[in-house]
Amino acid sequence: MKQILTGLSVFVFLLVSCKSSTPGSTAANTNNQNETNIANNAKVYKAIETGDMSSIDTLIATDAVDHDGPNGTEVQGRDSIVKMLGQIHNHFKDLKADVVTSAGNGDYVFSLVHITGTPIDSSMNGKNIDERTVDVVKFKDNKITEHWGFTEDATVSKEMMEMQSKMNGGGGMKK
Repeated sequence: MKQILTGLSVFVFLLVSCKSSTPGSTAANTNNQNETNIANNAKVYKAIETGDMSSIDTLIATDAVDHDGPNGTEVQGRDSIVKMLGQIHNHFKDLKADVVTSAGNGDYVFSLVHITGTPIDSSMNGKNIDERTVDVVKFKDNKITEHWGFTEDATVSKEMMEMQSKMNGGGGMKK
């Protein structure tokens, strides 16, 4: 009889323990946070396309850092980043940032993005833009705190060859 009561007590303890902590709740919370971060990241791409920077002002932390600013510089602070993103929009008449796919992993969102557009000024040397980038965005408390961008190597190599050709008077690379 004592063994039955002990066994029953252990069973009840395990049953209560299992009910008090919902299995998978941590995974569900992580998935929800990943989905929220991915959705917020997509809003940034849409804002760049439309030029409506007010829609993303609350999504970027005041002390955020964009490690992939113009000419490889870091852009620091929400106001500077929002201004930079608005300027990107203002240099193209038909800018599109099509998110091919995104994945979330905790505080990070990884996005493969196809960017196209026709420049309206000389900021891109009059060349249309058509490239794929991978963006890595770090979130904290539902706000973007850091961004890194990586452009496809083929695009960068082509641009470097064109720049070298211009520097050499159009005759290709010097020997």
